[in-house]
Amino acid sequence: MLITLEKAGVKMVISTLGAEPQSLVKDGIEYIWQGDKEYWFRRAPLLFPMSGPTKDDMIEAKGRMYKMPNNGFARDTEFIGEKLTDDIAQFTLTDSEKTRSENYPYKFTLRVTYTLHDDGYTARAEVEAGEDLYYTFAWHPAFSLDINGKGTDLETYSLSFEQEERLDRLYQSGGSYVREKDFLVGDSIDLKRAETDKGPMVFRGIKSREVTLTSSEGGHGVTAHLGDMTTFVVWTVGGKKGQFLCLEPMVSFGFADRPLAIEEMEETRFLKEGQTEVWENTFNIF
Repeated sequence: MLITLEKAGVKMVISTLGAEPQSLVKDGIEYIWQGDKEYWFRRAPLLFPMSGPTKDDMIEAKGRMYKMPNNGFARDTEFIGEKLTDDIAQFTLTDSEKTRSENYPYKFTLRVTYTLHDDGYTARAEVEAGEDLYYTFAWHPAFSLDINGKGTDLETYSLSFEQEERLDRLYQSGGSYVREKDFLVGDSIDLKRAETDKGPMVFRGIKSREVTLTSSEGGHGVTAHLGDMTTFVVWTVGGKKGQFLCLEPMVSFGFADRPLAIEEMEETRFLKEGQTEVWENTFNIF
């Protein structure tokens, strides 16, 4: 099912499958990548209860092994969707016998609320623990590079960071990862296919609370607000010239060489029964 929000001439469409935004149009310009199986069929998934790959797509929890799809199962699961107002919609996912037996043995409720603005949207996730549990969470929206004209080259785009940064870049290589020391020293990155072809640009410990995507070929762009998240990932499909770039605020990002035991994974969040944790991020478009 699709839910449509509208405000001040801006229109957003969200699917109950994965609570995933499908479209965000302002002034006739589509900002969300429209998906293409030749490159990447998804558009703007959320990642829960795992972000990043695990070895053999497995995790260990409560002393048992469970199948955990890359980037979690929520993005491929139906949420209950409700349009609250013309510009607000809420989506709810709760554990089920299937999730507990096949993927993730914990009781949980995940509520995702999208609020549309005249210059973008705010995405809010509430993770409520039905019992003591471990999890992680991330947003994975893909933005179209065609916002500045059809076929606008990735290499005309750059990322501007709110603060001066000194950041290593991590990316997957085989079953492990490579660390490029001081990949970013300063407050901007000029994007290159040679770099995105290596894999995701994973930045941990980022100080900036805003990262902005702009192009030398036009005046349209996107600002991702990181909120309380300190990991930021930039990704597009490698080896192909897909016309999109993902700007991903994350609680954490793990690689396939991490421990399988969920409680031993770096940066995994722990909630006690009855606790709720909230992650809220805004994506402004211009």
